[in-house]
Amino acid sequence: MSSTHLRQRAYDYLHERILSGALVAGSQVSELSLAREIGISRTPVREAIRRLVHEGLLEQLPRYGTIVRAPQRQDLVELFEVREALEGHAVALATERLHVDDLARLERLCDQMALLGDELEASGATVLDPSHLQRFLAADLAFHMLLMRAAGNGRLLKIVADSRLLTGIFGTPRQQHTLHVVRDTHRHHNRILRAIKKGDGDTARRLLTEHIRASKQASLEHFDRTQGARAAALPLGLPADLLAALDRIEQSTAGPEPAARPRPRARA
Repeated sequence: MSSTHLRQRAYDYLHERILSGALVAGSQVSELSLAREIGISRTPVREAIRRLVHEGLLEQLPRYGTIVRAPQRQDLVELFEVREALEGHAVALATERLHVDDLARLERLCDQMALLGDELEASGATVLDPSHLQRFLAADLAFHMLLMRAAGNGRLLKIVADSRLLTGIFGTPRQQHTLHVVRDTHRHHNRILRAIKKGDGDTARRLLTEHIRASKQASLEHFDRTQGARAAALPLGLPADLLAALDRIEQSTAGPEPAARPRPRARA
């Protein structure tokens, strides 16, 4: 087996572990353990890790090792901005170039989302279960990537694919997909598809931009809720005397309390 194939095998394995949530943010990544799991030497694993560090999914910390990189809020903002600029341009191109077979595929993907919404509503559940969520995410991703492929620009397709992957890792898998989310996503996709069928590239661009902005807003709100709660619950881990000193510093910087208003003298 070639070294190139082994590198790709290690990359795909580690990549899938991160994407599936098996390796969460902050998890330590061990070359030795991964090599044993995959059944290959450490060299291709090391090269796969180096590639994922370059792509921003892993982070190497001095004297600690390699961990799954915890996302920052700005990561999400920038990645959604990339998607908005590139996918908006691409869907306008795709409107002029989309083949009839691809239109039929897009219709089937919209139908799949509608069916998932119907099944969720009929079940009485509040959120998609793991198997239905996988179908939903696959249909969502395929819809967008079909449009990007139809634009006929391979470089554009790769850039968008990478940014969608990162927003998926940082946002979507951590959000619950309720009936509202499923119906809303289907509505966005259906409106975009109708504009494409009419040959209206400007409207398709506007509708897809609105869709990405709505996803961005939902992802940022979710990030703010979860990260804020996590930070509030995180103990400082300091010794008691240092915690007491920190408390005194915070009290001293809070400023003096307002003086109590003197009580009026009682009349004789």
